[in-house]
Amino acid sequence: MSITRLSSLPLIFTLLLASGIHAQTEPHREVRLLLGSQEESELIATAGISLNKVLQDLYYRGIDPMLPPKLQPVTEITWSVVWTFMCSMWPHEFGHWARARQTGGDFIVTQFGFPFPKAKMIQPDSTNLREEALSSLGGHEINNLMLRQAHMDFLHEDYAAAVDLIHAFIQEVYYPFYAFVLAPADPEKPDTWTDTWGDPVESALIVFKSHSGRPPIREDGSVDPDLVSHYRETTYLSLLWTLLDPLLYQTARAFGTDMRQDYGLMRPRLLGNDNLAWIWSTQFHYSPLGYELYLANYLRRHQKLYVMYLKAGRPYKNLGLGVQVPALLETGKLTLGAAWDLWSQDIYGDGVALYLDAAFQVSDKFGLLLKAGWKDDGYLVGRRVDQSTLLLAGLSYRY
Repeated sequence: MSITRLSSLPLIFTLLLASGIHAQTEPHREVRLLLGSQEESELIATAGISLNKVLQDLYYRGIDPMLPPKLQPVTEITWSVVWTFMCSMWPHEFGHWARARQTGGDFIVTQFGFPFPKAKMIQPDSTNLREEALSSLGGHEINNLMLRQAHMDFLHEDYAAAVDLIHAFIQEVYYPFYAFVLAPADPEKPDTWTDTWGDPVESALIVFKSHSGRPPIREDGSVDPDLVSHYRETTYLSLLWTLLDPLLYQTARAFGTDMRQDYGLMRPRLLGNDNLAWIWSTQFHYSPLGYELYLANYLRRHQKLYVMYLKAGRPYKNLGLGVQVPALLETGKLTLGAAWDLWSQDIYGDGVALYLDAAFQVSDKFGLLLKAGWKDDGYLVGRRVDQSTLLLAGLSYRY
């Protein structure tokens, strides 16, 4: 990673901190719909968050008041569990589809079963191991994107509805829950790697084969010890890194909140005061380069939010950092945000990405959204891995 690029970081971050003041708004609910290429993961993540909001609000504002009081506790839990699960699982499945389509393949749901559908991944003969890993991990990318957006909204707006935070909690525990509960595996058993089942096993196998160039089973019939070590390291770190996140426990508080009062409005807890406050967040993610560990810092200065993250991963070298300001400039009805990423990765090399967000509030209820960006070759969660541009447009609705 070049010294020139790294030396620009303090200047950039200082300029961001020197920019304007965040305009306070009354608490509101907002749903968003983005339009663009169908294969962009951010469209799916945004739709998943918005659909969860609409379905949960439909219950609390439409169905719940009409039910007998004795039924309300049962129907509330049932509705919340079913739809929170659906708005986590189906975006996950569409994440596989989006990444498969980007690599020239397809992901077809063959049976709409409950709780999990049956599906098959179709890859062309020319697909390499990194592209296979990308398709395998596309689902967890969506969960990660929904989590990041929920955290960003919570800390940027300085409030969130409890139902949104419950949804965020599910996204954060999705990977370790998948690895330890839904698809537990013994990495020392050969049939774990010959009859693979579940994203954590399949993705770890693909990354191991790509990185080592060796088969998972040795000539004596035992599993390669490096694969066993990598799988255990990955799954236990996914649990540990999740449990170290203070925002996990803040979102967990939402389970005990009365949703009928102001949608269960909750405020984030940061270290500091109204002038300067801070909190960190640890986030786990698995990529085509292996697992990634993020340390994100959320700094709020005079009610304006700044985010800076550091990232490290293995078995491939995977170092990165980034800065995001969701409201870099606010003038009247217009809000402009910016995000900047820098990385040094095996396979892809050094790279940089820049994304700009614009939101224009047409009226009290309706707004217009625009997102544009450019990136080098390299892996970022939910972004195309090749050098590419991004252009998304959309609508927002407040109530």
